[in-house]
Amino acid sequence: MAPAANRRIDVILNHTSGSAEKDPIAAQISDFLGSRGMRVQIVLARTAAELLAAADRAAAGDAGTVVAGGGDGTIAAVAAPLVGTDKRLGILPLGTFNYFARRFDVPLDVEGALAVIAGAAEVRADIGEVNGRIFLNSASIGLYPAALQQRETTYRKLGRSQIVAYAATALVLIEPPALLDLRIEADGVRLARRTPLLFLGTNEYQMESFGIRGGECVRSGRLAAYITRPLGIVPLWRLGLRAFFRGLHGAPEFEIVCAREFRVSLRRRRVRVALDGEVVGMEPPLHFRMRPGALGVLAGTPAPA
Repeated sequence: MAPAANRRIDVILNHTSGSAEKDPIAAQISDFLGSRGMRVQIVLARTAAELLAAADRAAAGDAGTVVAGGGDGTIAAVAAPLVGTDKRLGILPLGTFNYFARRFDVPLDVEGALAVIAGAAEVRADIGEVNGRIFLNSASIGLYPAALQQRETTYRKLGRSQIVAYAATALVLIEPPALLDLRIEADGVRLARRTPLLFLGTNEYQMESFGIRGGECVRSGRLAAYITRPLGIVPLWRLGLRAFFRGLHGAPEFEIVCAREFRVSLRRRRVRVALDGEVVGMEPPLHFRMRPGALGVLAGTPAPA
């Protein structure tokens, strides 16, 4: 990559992420990075279509760094066309949970995050993929996608916050979705499971925040798959309350399986899959795999190898 390209930075801000006004943030970005000799182009995306189009243009352009400003879903959307290229992803965390930023020790304030971007310390990140779609933190089917859809509905009524997110999950537990009958092949080992939730993670920080073990999986370059044992409404409520107040350390309701690839079949024509907080429809079977070192990320401190 030419030195001139390294000084070019494309910034894509999601207008709907978080609660902060984006115009002052755009001015702060331009001043901070411009004063350090960088040529900055900023796009303020107001719709999902605008965001995806801007990400594709940035991936095809001559900027060495592409910055995503928003939550984890925004960052994943901007990162997707950068996978497998020599471009670097800068993170401007403006979302609710910001798990990917925390994984790479990127500060959650704008100036701190910009300092990391200006420092240009690149690490190669392992990411996940399912049926050609990438995910940075997690992918899941069952209870979690249902909770995310309820969360978006509740956000529109009450605004975005972590408390609102937890309340939305509680609403889903009142009438949880039906159990899934899954046929799973994990690195060639066949399993059959009946479960309300299959959750696959690539981000050790997110697992720790949920209070679940599995960091050894991702540290060894594998996906950590969490399979919830069949539970009724009352045990699910107990599990949710435990997660909220004490975390899920040692929870017997979870089975953990580590593998580089999972193939998941179920008797449905279409299934909702949650990818980094965004819900998409996919046709089974679902092929999950780890993509080692596929994405360059500007990090404050490298995540554990």
